[in-house]
Amino acid sequence: MSAIDSVTGNIAPTATASQNTTKALGKDDFLKMLIAQLKNQDPTNPQQGSEFAAQMAQFSSVEQLTNLNTTLESQSQNSLNLLNAQAINLVGKEITAQTAAATDATPATTITGTVTAVNFKDQKVSLTVNGQEIPFTDLLSVRTPGA
Repeated sequence: MSAIDSVTGNIAPTATASQNTTKALGKDDFLKMLIAQLKNQDPTNPQQGSEFAAQMAQFSSVEQLTNLNTTLESQSQNSLNLLNAQAINLVGKEITAQTAAATDATPATTITGTVTAVNFKDQKVSLTVNGQEIPFTDLLSVRTPGA
């Protein structure tokens, strides 16, 4: 059994941002494995410089991918916040929306009316028009009443 094998057998699963456990190794786990490998290497046959450089490059890649993932998650949340703000600004405005056809026998319908409420559920936005909830994605046009 190599030093890496003995280390990976003892690493606990890492936690994700939502605190769910996963079997994926994070950058901290990778660094622990690298340090353990260096501590446990055979002094009569040390690791070659090119091997060490390759492992450091892998560590750098893992760290940059982690940072990129964090940035993308942040941008996704910012986009959702912007969408929510745009939907809230529609209250009191007249909109036209086209609902999707439920079946081949039920054609799509066009709804026009004033937005009286905005609903947020399961990261989806819907608008209340004429007492009916309409998905924000079905919106065709917006008009300020009296304009």
